[in-house]
Amino acid sequence: MRPSRKLLELSALAAIAGLAVPAFALNYPLSSTAIRDAYFLGNHKDRLTADFLAGYTHRLPAPRTGPYVDEIGIDTPFTEVVRHSERYANYNAPDAVEEFQHKPLTVCVHVDIALTPSYSPIPGRAVTAFYEWVPDFWNDFKVTLLQGTQAIPAQHRRGGPFYAYGSTELPYIVGARIELDFDPTEIEAAATTIEVLTPDGQKVETTFDLGKLR
Repeated sequence: MRPSRKLLELSALAAIAGLAVPAFALNYPLSSTAIRDAYFLGNHKDRLTADFLAGYTHRLPAPRTGPYVDEIGIDTPFTEVVRHSERYANYNAPDAVEEFQHKPLTVCVHVDIALTPSYSPIPGRAVTAFYEWVPDFWNDFKVTLLQGTQAIPAQHRRGGPFYAYGSTELPYIVGARIELDFDPTEIEAAATTIEVLTPDGQKVETTFDLGKLR
């Protein structure tokens, strides 16, 4: 079917006026079909699942000095179901539909920070027991989600340290993760940039095309 002359005229006027074409909203809330699709992707628990989820995480190059923002990832409501289905055994598609069809979901961004020889807010990168107080150095990092020039406000932000074990039985801190939750109804299925400003003035960013991801 040919577009009407009126529609063509309106399109031409919009182009002349420089008006942006409205972007599509993110796929939310999830339909039962989408939940089943996500369930089967996660339930494979193999290379198919890993390859699908790989597109939602970006590894970044290390800086010359300062903290290392080594990973930035984003999860949509769809991938939340995929990851849930991957983790649990004795879980089936009807269970997934029942659990997620009316459950409020979020878009979650995570940022992983690694300590480096030139950045260690833990004195001497000392061995630290889990019960000891840890400075919340992850709060010195500013994380922003941008679509175009618009910054989307986060609903929640949380963070915590990563631990590893060396030659002793006590753990020591090697980095931290920051997580931010966003309202999916405020996110468009479009290019989405995650920008991280570090305490030493670095700006680290990466872009996910939510128009191609689910």
